[in-house]
Amino acid sequence: MSSPPITSTSALVLIDVQNEFLSPQGNFPISDMIRPFLLNNLKTLIPRFRAGNGRIIWVQAIYANRESEPPIMAAQEKGTGIVGNNNWLISATHVFEVPCCEANTWGSNIHPELLKLAEKGDEVVFKQGYSAYWNGNHSLSDVLKEKGITDAYFCGVASGTCVLATVIDSVARGEVQVHVLPDCMGWRRENTHHEAVKRFEELGVDVVPSHQI
Repeated sequence: MSSPPITSTSALVLIDVQNEFLSPQGNFPISDMIRPFLLNNLKTLIPRFRAGNGRIIWVQAIYANRESEPPIMAAQEKGTGIVGNNNWLISATHVFEVPCCEANTWGSNIHPELLKLAEKGDEVVFKQGYSAYWNGNHSLSDVLKEKGITDAYFCGVASGTCVLATVIDSVARGEVQVHVLPDCMGWRRENTHHEAVKRFEELGVDVVPSHQI
């Protein structure tokens, strides 16, 4: 699949580029090995995407403190794979004794190096589960439709959980052409990233290095 040129109907969807994950002081920091490369690649990509009149969508996780899985998640079998099966991923959310991206906390804020690149006209979507489509008030699906987006480029954190869940969900919905940028994704364990890329390929989406768009 050849990636189309960036236009006003293209959207860069930045998933969970928040302090909780991108800062070493976060509760769930990504690997030190990937952090500087991810930040540098995103700081290059975002201005270039704007130059093509593409839209920027910031997706922020806001997770409640849960002691047990919500019914929609509990109804699915996770499976035996490294990152969980597709149905489980799109129904999953954060359930752990250590809080993650609580509302109105430092951890839930966009990482400062990337926040500098945000502009007034950007869209912000808040999500309650792994998938960026999990928000009943104003979901990613609503934003994509409102802005007439035909092509969505997904990146962010973490490749094997929230990015993968969002991509799976997006493919199932069939609302946009799906593109993924593995070199603009962060991970805590490298094997989960490799599994995510494999799953992207199995889904038949456009897997492309960021410098090629």
